Amino acid sequence: MTDEANVHLATAHYPPADITPAEFEEFVTQLFTSAQENIEGLAVRLHEKIRGVDGTYDFDATVRYELAGMSFLVLVEAKKHKNPIKRELVQVLYQKVQSVGAQKGVMISTAPYQIGAVEFAKTHGVALVTVTEGRFTFEARGGVPVPPLSRQQAAEQFNSPTFVGHHYGPGGEPGSTSSTLMSPEYPEYIVDLLLASPVR
Repeated sequence: MTDEANVHLATAHYPPADITPAEFEEFVTQLFTSAQENIEGLAVRLHEKIRGVDGTYDFDATVRYELAGMSFLVLVEAKKHKNPIKRELVQVLYQKVQSVGAQKGVMISTAPYQIGAVEFAKTHGVALVTVTEGRFTFEARGGVPVPPLSRQQAAEQFNSPTFVGHHYGPGGEPGSTSSTLMSPEYPEYIVDLLLASPVR
């Protein structure tokens, strides 16, 4: 499921999802709630306000859970953007993580990330995810270009979920970036890549 990729291409490899704000919110919620069986006391809240050392912030979602007798807080920002996500947006999320004393920040976007955003996130342990449609992850090769499957075809032929995400993080080699499929069908990846506290 994980492969090394040139980040300039990887974060824009798949077409953006045709997704409504309500569908986007539901997908984000489903990603995290899928990990409930793997993590004790996991709770997802939408639009939670948390007071930090420099003001009060309204987060798109928060995820709280217990591990080894300790409480963890993950802050989630969902960006339904058309233009690529810049480094500054990831920096702001990281500053909010520090302000409220959270363990991790996760940004989930309908748009690709600029290289500066990816490099900052890898350095500071912010998880980045892009959202696309499951049907776009299936490729047909041949002499004649083949149009992408419809959502119904992808569901019927491959049992494909309507929406999936791709996480971008540090790769196995210095300076490389890995891309990992994110779906409620793979809660172990949600735990390892979106909930686990970054090691620095």
